[in-house]
Amino acid sequence: MRNPFRFFDLSRIRPDHRTTIIRLGGRTAAILMAAAACFTTPSALAPDSLGDRAFAHLEAQCDFGPRNPGSAGHARALDYIRRTLEEAGARVALQSLRHTAPGLPEPVDLTNVLARFGPERDGGLLIGAHWDTRPWADHDPDPARRGEPILGANDGASGTGLLLALAEHFRDEPPAIPVLLVFFDGEDLGRADHPEEYLAGSIHFAEHYSGPRPEMGLVVDMVASRTMVLSLEQASREVFPDRAGIIDELAAKQGHPAYDPNSGPLLTDDHIPLIQAGLPTLCLVDFRDPVWHTHADRPESCSAANLGETARLVLEFITGGYFR
Repeated sequence: MRNPFRFFDLSRIRPDHRTTIIRLGGRTAAILMAAAACFTTPSALAPDSLGDRAFAHLEAQCDFGPRNPGSAGHARALDYIRRTLEEAGARVALQSLRHTAPGLPEPVDLTNVLARFGPERDGGLLIGAHWDTRPWADHDPDPARRGEPILGANDGASGTGLLLALAEHFRDEPPAIPVLLVFFDGEDLGRADHPEEYLAGSIHFAEHYSGPRPEMGLVVDMVASRTMVLSLEQASREVFPDRAGIIDELAAKQGHPAYDPNSGPLLTDDHIPLIQAGLPTLCLVDFRDPVWHTHADRPESCSAANLGETARLVLEFITGGYFR
């Protein structure tokens, strides 16, 4: 099967950066893992409306309960994501796989959801987020509850809500460039100290996607915390400094209150398999959330304003004329 990402010349990466990608891809480093029923929308979403819609989608996902693969909440969330995208006019496709995670008692069914807007051609952008939630609350202060799945309001629902709000915006204002929204499944199925067990959905996507090739990718993760400090993941920033500079400039222009233009955390997220497959990809992430991988990761720990600011940043990145 043709891999459309094999267009990026990895030889252009400086040797030290090439080593970074190999080291992260091989997962030999000490890696931190980042690992609504109403669909009416005004014809042009104002910035606050974009955030309100994204947050409504965050809350709707949390109403399903934990969305760890194999759970009832996971099945309901998949139907919700697909239905929302179809009502937004997206060209929707599903990537399904049966996945064995060592930390789970039996294999689980995973589904990546792909939604395409704009012209049907090469170019444009891939915007990605993971929609699954973690089966374990391994950072919870209560040891007795660390084996229970988390609700994942910020870690899972926030990025997904942002992408769904973008889809509703594109229903009324179709993008001039191709935009592929990808909802990755199985990002958070790894056990602590087993980083090779994460990213099941994005690895599968990078290996099997055969559609029109985007010019670039942007992954968003954990973008709604009340205490958010948003930054670009360090390795992706260093490898793609020109593209990172666009994000920096847009955040400064909009006065994003939570954005830190300095070096972000070094971590593995769904952008890494895309980079390895040849697609230049950045990761926009807040990895300082104090409720990460705990049962306190709930809607009340999230901010609609912070989510809206980030949604507006991503929308301007898409529509600002930087990509063909």
